Amino acid sequence: MFQRERFVEHNANALAAGRVAGADAIQQITNRCIRIVNTPDTDVGGCALCRGHGFAKYGFGPRTVIICDQCEKEFHVGCLRDNKMANLKHLPEGKWFCCTDCEQMHSALESYVARRGEKLPDSLMCVIRAKVKEKCSMKVGDLDISWRVLNGKIDSSDESRRLLSKCVSIFHEQFDPITESAAGRDLIPAMVYGKSYKGQEFSGMFSIILVVNQEVVSAGLLRIFGGEVAELPLVATSSDYQGQGYFQSLFDCIERLLASFRVRKLVLPAAEEALSIWTKKFGFAKIVPEELREIRRKYHMMIFQGTSVLQKSVPGLTVD
Repeated sequence: MFQRERFVEHNANALAAGRVAGADAIQQITNRCIRIVNTPDTDVGGCALCRGHGFAKYGFGPRTVIICDQCEKEFHVGCLRDNKMANLKHLPEGKWFCCTDCEQMHSALESYVARRGEKLPDSLMCVIRAKVKEKCSMKVGDLDISWRVLNGKIDSSDESRRLLSKCVSIFHEQFDPITESAAGRDLIPAMVYGKSYKGQEFSGMFSIILVVNQEVVSAGLLRIFGGEVAELPLVATSSDYQGQGYFQSLFDCIERLLASFRVRKLVLPAAEEALSIWTKKFGFAKIVPEELREIRRKYHMMIFQGTSVLQKSVPGLTVD
């Protein structure tokens, strides 16, 4: 990561990620940078009830671990029984949820995936039309814009895989590979397609995309950990469409989605070069170390070396 000015001066990627006078502010967020997933601390994770990390590798018993398919919290089967949350006799087939709220939220997300697109609110369309009219030769009347929720586990159709592939391309265009420090494998495809890798489960990742005239122009990766917090580890706009209001519109759609689910807090990692943009333009603030440790104890978030973790309260839902 680019933490020393002396190193930055002699590194092409670092120079590309640095601020440039007169550059578009939104572009600073998505300039290329290397991101390496931090190795989890020993006090991170574990059973959400007892905080213990021990589990049974074979058979079924009190130390068997089961993971909620929405909030992704881990639970010992015995702890669930002792706390009168569930009296499991065997591992359930299909999805399992730790509470009614998680089950309802997952059902709602499945519904969004099945809808295959939502019209952009009028207020956002006005912003985009104004910027496109100013910067592009395209007629604003020709714009067909919608936003959509994707998940490769829920919808594995050819169309869904095509759109997810475009998300991967946008993230690779704007970021260097996100790697797991031990093996160095690029995790972006696994995150987008909702696959697991070396104990890291990404099935709860949803891609939120902005589609203009059937072309994916912006994409974000969103994971909702129940009503308390959601994370946005990646969000970017294709270089060909930057400066036209699409990034801000996608982010607004994400906030509206979270507000409709009554999620209280949105968390994201930010490179040093983009801190002022996220804080001044989008209203984020740094999470203090004590609060970050507590969040990481509860949720398996994506934490990247060399980035700061920011948070903001999700604005209340408004209707145009």
